[in-house]
Amino acid sequence: MTLNKKSFVAWLLAVTCQMQLITSTDPCTLLTQTEFNAVAPSATAPYTYAGLCTAITDWNTDNPSNQIFMGTTEMEQRHELAAFLGNTLHESGGFAAAREYLMCGDNIEVSGVTYCKPCASENFDWTTRKCSSSLVSDVVSTTDYCAATNTPPDGCTCQAELQDPAALQAGYVAADKLFFGRGAIQLSWNYNYIDASLAITGDANTFCASPDLVATNESYAWGVGIWFWMSHLKDLNSVAKSSHDSILTDANFGGTVYNINGGLECPPASGSYHATSVKERLNQYCKAASELSVDALLGLDDCGGLQTAFDECATGGTPACPDCVAWVGVTTSTTTSTTTSTTTSTTTTATSTTPAATPTTTSSTTTTSASSTTTSTTQGQTTSGLFFPDWVSDNTCKNDGSEPTYMQLNPQGWMFQDLISCCTRFFNWRLSECTGTTSTGSSGLYYPNWSLESSTEHICLNDGNEPDYMIYNPSLYMSSDLETCCKKYYSWNYEACMGSTATGSSEWYVDWNLSICVQDCVGSAPCGGLAETWDSLYTSAAACCSGKLSWVDADTCVSESEGLSP
Repeated sequence: MTLNKKSFVAWLLAVTCQMQLITSTDPCTLLTQTEFNAVAPSATAPYTYAGLCTAITDWNTDNPSNQIFMGTTEMEQRHELAAFLGNTLHESGGFAAAREYLMCGDNIEVSGVTYCKPCASENFDWTTRKCSSSLVSDVVSTTDYCAATNTPPDGCTCQAELQDPAALQAGYVAADKLFFGRGAIQLSWNYNYIDASLAITGDANTFCASPDLVATNESYAWGVGIWFWMSHLKDLNSVAKSSHDSILTDANFGGTVYNINGGLECPPASGSYHATSVKERLNQYCKAASELSVDALLGLDDCGGLQTAFDECATGGTPACPDCVAWVGVTTSTTTSTTTSTTTSTTTTATSTTPAATPTTTSSTTTTSASSTTTSTTQGQTTSGLFFPDWVSDNTCKNDGSEPTYMQLNPQGWMFQDLISCCTRFFNWRLSECTGTTSTGSSGLYYPNWSLESSTEHICLNDGNEPDYMIYNPSLYMSSDLETCCKKYYSWNYEACMGSTATGSSEWYVDWNLSICVQDCVGSAPCGGLAETWDSLYTSAAACCSGKLSWVDADTCVSESEGLSP
């Protein structure tokens, strides 16, 4: 067979993508549940670890030529994970804000429907998250985040919204009528919702019909953040770069900040809220960088004033960045010394690309352009004989004394007394290879099959082929029965995961594509398939129509839902 140029390019791209899948590490083996909990101790639904892993898998499966967290080296993967988490932690209030506070921090639920009380900042109590005076009434409407001239396919249809009498309280609007910020990078505006919906769900109407899915569905809440990270360009010109490209091509965290909120934070106005906010963002990044064991902070210079903000808050300024203290002295400078120099310092030198250990660390380093000899003590501890992660040669732990200088300067963060501790910390996805032992074998438990090479993706298995890191952490990854595993990891794909054993509650929920209510069951109408975890369930078609489709004639809705209409 002869390939033309176009076919050859397509073939080469496909091969390249497959090679990347083979050589890159699953992002959720680099970021474990334990590390996620350490970075985000206050995370609440929909910001779950399982939801993040599902969203990553979904994106990379659907976008093989534009994958997230799949850099050419493990360290690149760690860098992008740290930068993404640092930004999303800040944008979502530590993974606590599913919905924008001013627009929906004050919310109520009536008959399974969420209603929001839009608020001006001066009327919002940030402690109680209650609004003393709504932006809407029965005569005053809001058009926030609604560009009404942007209609499908350029934007979800939207309009000025008055208070909704169905809320039974003054000043509240149904959440599904508003396109305010939701999700990991606070997706907002009707024109962004339609683009994200198409990219993530394959259907432009999914988020247009029910934008609050972004605040209630775990994979969607993370998915919109991933979509923004991979797709958004702040400046529409030839040099504009996505946050993803800012990491992989420029090694610059500042570029991600500029892309997300550059108009307000790069640089922020002196004395403004954003002058404080950008320092909080930096602290979240430093925390994620430490937990993911990156070898250095990335550059800050692509966001004006970011380096200054770091220098201020990491050295005792207000507000302080306590998680950045260990990274003081980091630089992305490529300048190297060609002369012999002797340095005694409490921080890294100008040529360093690694974090200083702590202000109490002392080091004596003699360096020449050809070789270096280093002796290091940190609070009296030597690094002799300790195990360290070797990412350069074979992804294992060694204690041969060849550890990099930055590990010697910070042994508490990088080095361990025994092999198993080092392997568990840095290579838990390949513990058998790292420790040179044989795993205990199949447990007979069910596990989530995240392998991108399998033809049976997105289901739970108990075939004995679970990875070592799951065997060593059964309480985290393994389940005693299929249903528990499917509900925990594949709630969005529950029916397929359960296979022929799938059943439903026979209660009713809304099929937004058909604008009718259907039953939570498998089979012919009125069964609509198994309900998702975010679907509100009702005991009857009438209750479902009243609670979710109140604008449709009640009799018509019930008749069509029950399949009684001609």
